[in-house]
Amino acid sequence: MPNYYAQIDEEGRVFAVSELAGEIESPDLIPISQEQYQGGNLLFTRYAEGRFTGNFVRMEADKTQIQADGEDTVTVKITVIDCQGQVQKEFNEEVAVELNGIRQTVKTAKGVAEVTISSEEPGVYALKTAGLDRNGDLKVVVVDGN
Repeated sequence: MPNYYAQIDEEGRVFAVSELAGEIESPDLIPISQEQYQGGNLLFTRYAEGRFTGNFVRMEADKTQIQADGEDTVTVKITVIDCQGQVQKEFNEEVAVELNGIRQTVKTAKGVAEVTISSEEPGVYALKTAGLDRNGDLKVVVVDGN
């Protein structure tokens, strides 16, 4: 019978999950279920007081490309979730976002924030979050309408 483990570092952060042939006792290996092992959601979580915790991000855009006219916009919804995919409604902090390397912060309300992007310059723009346990990224394509 397989044995599944989350491997944690000295700070309690999960950096690997493993399937081992036998049972192992180690303070750095936390037994997990087959579902947790296969789900892939434990990486970068923190293990403390007998449970896995962490703030992750899900990013969704209302469209995949916009016109390079300075008026067309894309709105990106940034949702802070836990390792089970549940919205962290108690999360009301600022989240750092970078758009092509330029960083700013946005305020969340009940775990959700929105960023609106427009541009007069065509190209591919990378929007990323920073500072969470697992960050997200999204690409926005700005096309020349001419």
